[in-house]
Amino acid sequence: MSEENEEMYDLLAFLVSSASRLNGEPASYGPLRLIEGAKRLCQILVKSDDEKASEIQELIDIIEEGKLKNMTDADSFQSMLDVATEKLVDIL
Repeated sequence: MSEENEEMYDLLAFLVSSASRLNGEPASYGPLRLIEGAKRLCQILVKSDDEKASEIQELIDIIEEGKLKNMTDADSFQSMLDVATEKLVDIL
């Protein structure tokens, strides 16, 4: 199996296992798991899209810098999601 395929299967496993664990978890875990899944997808894309790699890496950095605020500062976490969304629009 190629490294890229292995990363995609790891992402798939993360998404499915995250979904299966959401019932009974605090509501704040859902957005955190989704943004982590998005970051992992970006890590795959950054390797395969030379044209947009630097912009995708910026999105990864935005997510990494703000994702843990979900547990301590909901407003800052939401701001990170807004900035990440704007960055994604720029990329697309």
